[in-house]
Amino acid sequence: MPIKNISYWALYLKKYLTEEDDPRKDDDAFIDARAELAAATMEETRLKEGLTVNQAEERAITVLMEGL
Repeated sequence: MPIKNISYWALYLKKYLTEEDDPRKDDDAFIDARAELAAATMEETRLKEGLTVNQAEERAITVLMEGL
């Protein structure tokens, strides 16, 4: 069985959804889409906006957790 490469953002979101017993905790497509958006936000805010790592991470987490 191949091991799926999972990102920090996906792990962060999956942990939250599991702790909250959210039915989306097993929705890999939902988790992956949110994780990709958070990663893109982190990269964009660091490279294009020049935010610090902490500032960029805060913005990425906001995107990751939006509406939850």
